[in-house]
Amino acid sequence: MTITTRSGFAAIALSLSVSAPAYAGWETTRWGMSPKEAIAVLDGAVEHAPASNEIYEQAGKKYAPLVKFSREIEGVPGQVSLLFDTDETLRFVMFNPADVAACDALGAALAERYGAADAVGAGAISISDWVDGAEAIKLTKVGSSVCNLSYSAN
Repeated sequence: MTITTRSGFAAIALSLSVSAPAYAGWETTRWGMSPKEAIAVLDGAVEHAPASNEIYEQAGKKYAPLVKFSREIEGVPGQVSLLFDTDETLRFVMFNPADVAACDALGAALAERYGAADAVGAGAISISDWVDGAEAIKLTKVGSSVCNLSYSAN
């Protein structure tokens, strides 16, 4: 199940902070890129006109998924959304596995790559955080219905 609603974005926002652009980025992107720049450096990426329920709000700021594409991350296929602020600068990347049941495998692969996560949980919600250089990586799982992986500038 791909989460593209405000509630899906809210799940990743439990402790996500978006900071000023850094020099590093996700894959071949750089934080602060425009949608056109991101599309130019990512194979298969296309412009996306988000519906109003896809706009994510945090701390009075709005972020829109203006670029989307399919990708396999850590062996798990899914949908990638690049979220941009109102100035259309890349602020974070969200990945939703095609099958939410793959969330545990995704978490295990991330732990193998980045080491033990800083993890918190409450009831059915679990959040695992890693830092990789200038990037913050967050895996949010809500029971068997939501799995979001996000990358942002650290």
